[in-house]
Amino acid sequence: MTATDEKPKLSRRQIRAIPFLVTSPTFTEGCEKAKINKTTLYKWLKSPEFKAELDRRRDDVAAEAFGVLTQNLTKAVESLVGLLDHQDDRLKRLTAKDVIDFIIRHKENDDLEKRLTVIEKKLDKGP
Repeated sequence: MTATDEKPKLSRRQIRAIPFLVTSPTFTEGCEKAKINKTTLYKWLKSPEFKAELDRRRDDVAAEAFGVLTQNLTKAVESLVGLLDHQDDRLKRLTAKDVIDFIIRHKENDDLEKRLTVIEKKLDKGP
């Protein structure tokens, strides 16, 4: 292993604490579970190596959670659209509004992405 391949040097205590910090809804709860003081955590957060590893692990957890959401997207959409046939007119109206809002938001994001692409291409070409 070369110097560039080495993992960041973290203490055993830091390595042991990271999963608790990543999976807890607050730093306070994470510190309690990891059995560390919040002052210790804030000191660790000043370390670029610790902060980078904590961020990396958070990104891993977020990616995994996003994967679960993605796998259930079709089911969620089918459930939402199925509510359009509900007998409760108020629920049907709210569902229809949600569906329309989602479509509009998607269209706005798509348009924005296209505009940004055009701007980026113009910037790449230069003046």
